[in-house]
Amino acid sequence: MEPVILLDIDGVLNPAVVPGGGDRPVLRLSPEKLGLVRRLARCGRIAWVSTWPADLIGGLEAQLELDTEPLRVTLVYRSADGDEPTPKLRSVQRWLARMDAAGEAPWDSVVWVDDVLGPDARAWAGRHDQPVHLERPNPESGLTEEHVQRIEAFCSGA
Repeated sequence: MEPVILLDIDGVLNPAVVPGGGDRPVLRLSPEKLGLVRRLARCGRIAWVSTWPADLIGGLEAQLELDTEPLRVTLVYRSADGDEPTPKLRSVQRWLARMDAAGEAPWDSVVWVDDVLGPDARAWAGRHDQPVHLERPNPESGLTEEHVQRIEAFCSGA
């Protein structure tokens, strides 16, 4: 399979926030997280699902040095979204539908890695028209080797 990999930042990559050269901080990924994200990028196209500003995400992308630039899911929160177990779910659904309608969705499956995935995300995964794999890391440790191994197994069809 060649999925789109929806990847959260907080609670998943847990970057260190360090002072930057200007008035904005810089996000730094640990060498372990850099390696794990690079492995994910070999499985499919990464799409950030994060509220972080574009310039900070751009700094992460520069550290990752990926061959293919990640996509960015447009997050539009509506008042009802805050009451949902998975607040990003509606934005993700709209973005996937928009990408498909525009003919810009070459993937055949979806992987979503987020520390906030509730029963509504599992229900959506079960009825989505493509195979979906969900990974919900513990926000304290974030993405681990075990998560990436399960994602790699999903992508290989194992």
